[in-house]
Amino acid sequence: MIKVEHLAFDYKDFKGREKPLLEDISFTIEEGERVVLLGVNGSGKSTLLKILDGLLFAKEGAYSYKEQLISKKSLKKITKTFRKELVFLMQDPNTLLFNATVYDEIAFGLIEFGFENVKERVEAIAQCFGLSEYLETPPFYLSGGEKQRVVLAALLVIEPEVILMDEPSANLDPLTTGWLIDLLNEMHITTIVSTHNLSLATEFGNRALILSDTHRLIYDGDITTAFEDIELMKQAKLIHKHKHKHANETHSHYHLHDWC
Repeated sequence: MIKVEHLAFDYKDFKGREKPLLEDISFTIEEGERVVLLGVNGSGKSTLLKILDGLLFAKEGAYSYKEQLISKKSLKKITKTFRKELVFLMQDPNTLLFNATVYDEIAFGLIEFGFENVKERVEAIAQCFGLSEYLETPPFYLSGGEKQRVVLAALLVIEPEVILMDEPSANLDPLTTGWLIDLLNEMHITTIVSTHNLSLATEFGNRALILSDTHRLIYDGDITTAFEDIELMKQAKLIHKHKHKHANETHSHYHLHDWC
């Protein structure tokens, strides 16, 4: 379904110097897989998700979706189908909210893609997401977690085949995070989730793609196996060591970060 081959991406800093964000990235994701994207801050996770969503385009290498090469030129020809099938939940929900009410926000994609029974579909997913009482409310009045639910409802109501998620639990309280995990587990949809919270990583998927601070893919495989590999976790800088004091004794051992 998704194929990435030798992908590279650079950006220019404030002095105009080119700096790498991704280096020689290759992987394939099949339909229905649940993949977790891990790496320290600045490793390139968000950039990779933006490339998969067609918001950025690689300097080198190739990205294909359903055997269709995705480039600036090709994307213009398949934009409507691509945007219907593959959606992106960004970390900050405010970047995706632009309609006058929650109802309008959820209905927008349904209208854009020609769905029937728009009102019924909006009301059904609003009930599922606990948003029924907010349908006539402007989204900017809502809390961060409520906004996240509105955006997610607006994305899922169009029945996509792939969802990319950048830090989906960042604005959610523990109860809503549990609800999100249960929702994703019940859906038959391909998911690629970037998370800072490693304690939730195994809940979001069973396969890990790990980026290093040198912007390379250093692991692609079972997520539990990755977490048990101390040397890999040290290389990825997803593990730290510090001292603990118990009674009169002091010792140290490795811990996984809850953020990365």
